[in-house]
Formats: sequence, structure tokens, C-alpha cells
Amino acid sequence: MGSIPRDKIMLREIVHVCVVVRDVEKTAKAISEKLGIGPFRIRVIKTPSSRASVRGKPVDYTLKFGHAKVGPIYLELVQTLEGKTIYQEFLEKHGEGIHHIGVPTPLPFEDEFKKWQKLGIKPLQVNRMEDPEEGWAYMDTQDIAGCIIEMLSFRRYQ
Repeated sequence: MGSIPRDKIMLREIVHVCVVVRDVEKTAKAISEKLGIGPFRIRVIKTPSSRASVRGKPVDYTLKFGHAKVGPIYLELVQTLEGKTIYQEFLEKHGEGIHHIGVPTPLPFEDEFKKWQKLGIKPLQVNRMEDPEEGWAYMDTQDIAGCIIEMLSFRRYQ
């Protein structure tokens, strides 16, 4: 990603667009059959409260994801199976729809995460990985970008 100023956020690409859905399999099937996008890779992820929080409070949750490549980015479908998530909040308030865009950010995660907060951008939901250098967070950028931005700090994006 090149040299990035320490006091500034420098987003360079979008790696996925996420749609909150009620049923990942049903939606993936419809999108594949009617729009030709797919195949979707479906997986379930269980996240313990020791590594996850929603609005600063530790949470346990289980999510079902569907991912399909569309050109250079992924279409991500997400469904909350258990627990409190910002996805479920969105679904209850707005119904199914585009929830966030995912963008790669530099390592280490905590340094980048603190930078966003120092600039006044608050986290909505945070996931830390076993590797302390990596993690992701859904940042409240709705007033800035019109949607939530998910900062993705992973070695594969460096």
C-alpha cells in the first residue's frame, strides 16, 4: 500500500460490498440463478466475546457468510444466526440491503484502529484475531461516506 502518513487515513481500494440478508443460502441461490453471480462460498463463523464487541460491549455471536467474486471485488452476504450484531440491528431497522464496504488498512490493527478513533470515527463492532497484528472493525462512517466502512487489517492485504 506504500507509505501512508501516520495521522491520516488513506483508503485505496474496496475489496467487498456486504449485503445483510435473512437467509444466506436463499439469497445466494437467487442471485446466482437470476443475476449470474457465483458460485458462493458459504461458511459459518462463531466469534467469542473475548475477541468481539458491539458498541464497546463484549459479545458472542455466530454469523453465516456467503462470498462470490464479482470482477475485482467480492459480494458478501451475511446473516446473524446467534447473538447481538450490528447486522441484526440493520436488518430490524432497514430490512435487507447494503450494509458496508470493506477496505484494506495497514498493520498493525490496533495502530490503525486508534488512528480512526483519534480522527473522531467511532467503532460499531470490532473483531480481534488471535494474531494481535490483525483484526477488523466496522466504523461509523455513515455521516462521512453514507455507509459503514469496515477496516480490514490482515497480512493478505499488505
